[in-house]
Amino acid sequence: MQNFVLWLQHNYLEILGFLTSLLCVWLNIKANIWAWFWAIVSSAISAVLFYQLRLFGDMNLQFFFIATAIYGFWQWKFGKRNRTENLTIAFLPKKLYPKLIFAFAIAFAGIYQVLAWLKGDVLFWDTLTTTLSVLATWLLARKYVENWLLWIVADVIYVGIYWYKATYLYALLYAIFLLMAAKGFWEWRRQCLQAYQTNSQVQVH
Repeated sequence: MQNFVLWLQHNYLEILGFLTSLLCVWLNIKANIWAWFWAIVSSAISAVLFYQLRLFGDMNLQFFFIATAIYGFWQWKFGKRNRTENLTIAFLPKKLYPKLIFAFAIAFAGIYQVLAWLKGDVLFWDTLTTTLSVLATWLLARKYVENWLLWIVADVIYVGIYWYKATYLYALLYAIFLLMAAKGFWEWRRQCLQAYQTNSQVQVH
């Protein structure tokens, strides 16, 4: 019992981050707007933990998540053009693919330089996951289905990073995230195709 209490005392940030992050992603899968509130909470907790681990890319990413959570809440609530309807799930328009690739390249180069200056650990992988997460979060805020594909790639790498850093609870967390991202992609894709089919039938009539 005493060992368990000591473990809780030394790992309370991991535990809190673990629980709040799971709740956030689960609500994202359900397209529930309260996911953004829990994104702020989990990001604040994770920022402190990542600072302790010297994962500065992930640390600074949490501040981006907090800012994006505010933006995401607004977009999900008032994202339609008339600013009175909730944003709906959609596929990423093909015309945005080149812009997304270009944004990835520019963001990766910039983030790499910043993290190198900060002397962060696992520099390349920290940069890659940070860049993927930034783009995935923007896609999520716009309710594009493809956000889950970027999260799947990022989560695979995150599992390796956190295992290497002996942050095993976070390694488990991102392994769970990987499964949840796969479910999120399947669920959002199904809803999007269903909505397109319904709209097509309405237009035909």
